[in-house]
Amino acid sequence: MKSITYTSENQLSRYIFKIPLLALLIISLLLTGCLSKKNSQSNKSGYDLYLLVGQSNMVGVGKIEAEDTLEHPRVFVLNETDEFVLAKDPLPFKRKAKGVGPGLTFGKIMADANPKAKIGLIPGAVGGTKISYWTPDNPRGLYQEAIRKAKVAMQQGKLKGIIWQQGESDSNMKDAPLYKERLLKLLTAFRKDLGDDRLPIVIGGVGDFLKSSQYTVVNKAMQDVADEIGNASFSEASTQGHIGDRLHFNSKAQRENGKNMAAAMLKIKK
Repeated sequence: MKSITYTSENQLSRYIFKIPLLALLIISLLLTGCLSKKNSQSNKSGYDLYLLVGQSNMVGVGKIEAEDTLEHPRVFVLNETDEFVLAKDPLPFKRKAKGVGPGLTFGKIMADANPKAKIGLIPGAVGGTKISYWTPDNPRGLYQEAIRKAKVAMQQGKLKGIIWQQGESDSNMKDAPLYKERLLKLLTAFRKDLGDDRLPIVIGGVGDFLKSSQYTVVNKAMQDVADEIGNASFSEASTQGHIGDRLHFNSKAQRENGKNMAAAMLKIKK
């Protein structure tokens, strides 16, 4: 009997001893799961993302100067292999980038406006393109590639807005009158395919130095579209000049364009 009692007491002691260990194990597993979920959510919402689309004045051809190579610790860009790296000019657009565009300055100002944010720039512009090249069904695939890159980036953050800088190629007698209708359809498509019908959009104006006076028609169309679609803003083009070709903004102008675009985006309430 004593042996049996001793065995039972010993088993009871071991059983009681195991309870706190089991509890600790369960708590540890729960904490690990919560932390893992938190980290996953943190990574997913890590970047405030902005899609940069349009033609060569979004890509940028301004001369690169010292300030354009200075990285901001919280401004990143999606590179050619769909990875985020610290941004500096020239940004890695699909076609080989040549110089300074508005994107980097825009990103730096957005980062400074929110000290907790990491900015992720998504380069999607292609030089020499008319707005008709950007329709979702155009075989050139410009629109589809921009959407693809945006969705890749959205796996690591939240899309906060679109910057559209284009119109030089449409500043002619044939295309300018159609620009409003085309831009309205395009931006509506972007919002639909990116899953946010209130996605903030900034539309950058074309320079007043273009050879064709039809740039005024295009700029007016941009202003009208910004007013009509809501949660959008027209950003005045810089008057700081061009690189000598009466087509492309110079570096100083591009930095001012970036500042204007950031100011316009910050005014939009989402």
